[in-house]
Amino acid sequence: MGRQLHCYAYVEAPWDQISRLLAEDSRSVLQHATVDAASQADQLSRTLKLKVGGFEIAKDVTIEVGEFSPRELTRSVVPLRWHAERGRMLFPYLAADLEVSALSLDPPLTQLTVTGSYEPPLGLLGAGADRLLLHRLAEATIHRFTYEIADELRRLIDALPDDERF
Repeated sequence: MGRQLHCYAYVEAPWDQISRLLAEDSRSVLQHATVDAASQADQLSRTLKLKVGGFEIAKDVTIEVGEFSPRELTRSVVPLRWHAERGRMLFPYLAADLEVSALSLDPPLTQLTVTGSYEPPLGLLGAGADRLLLHRLAEATIHRFTYEIADELRRLIDALPDDERF
C-alpha cells in the first residue's frame, strides 16, 4: 500500500462559486496557483522546495490536471497526478484528488481537500529514505500546494463583480 497524504484549507466563499470557477477552467485556476506555471493546457509545472536541516531540496515536477467532476449536491473533485520532470525513477509518482466541499451556507465556507498517495521509489532503500525525509517533503509539498490553490480561489472570488459575489 502506498503512503497517504492529506491536507485541507478553507475559503470563506460559497461552494457554488468556487465550483463554478473550477468547472469553467480548473487548469487555469491551478496554473495561477503554482509558482512556475507552464503554458501547456493539460499540464502544470512547478518547482517544489523544502528546507531541511539548513539545506534546500528542490525538484521540478509536472502536474496533470483531470476533468472537474461534480460528485454530490455540495461536493466536487478534480483529479491530479504529478511526477518529477527528470529522474522519475528516483522520485515517486503521486496520484491525488482535489475535493471541494461546502461546509456551511451562512456564513459561506468551503473546504478544499487534497488527498493522495504515492509509492516510495527504489524498493527498500527508497522506503527507508521516505521514512527519514521524503515523506516530510511530500507532506510539505501537498500543504503548500493546497494553500496556494485556496489563495488563488480567494483572489478570484474577490475579483468578481459585486453583483456576482455572495
